[in-house]
Amino acid sequence: MDESESQILSVSLGEPTDIQAVLNRAGIDHVSVHEHRLLAIYHTAIINVTTDSQPISNTQSLEMGCWEGPIPSRADGKSSQEILQNFVDVFDSGEAD
Repeated sequence: MDESESQILSVSLGEPTDIQAVLNRAGIDHVSVHEHRLLAIYHTAIINVTTDSQPISNTQSLEMGCWEGPIPSRADGKSSQEILQNFVDVFDSGEAD
């Protein structure tokens, strides 16, 4: 991924949320790194998800960044920023597109 495509989005949720449960319901593969960080694979991009003070299992605020961009042949013409925004939208709808 080009450095110019690097972007981190801050997300505030309406209530404390178990991030892993949301990803499980949406069918998004992920791995827990520690209680404040996980990595998710979304449209072949690797998304870094972190929290500051609350654990991933019960948080209202997140920071998300595209750690590694998608494989071009699997990105459907979307940029890393578009894929990251689509990933953020999962937390509004609870479903993957």
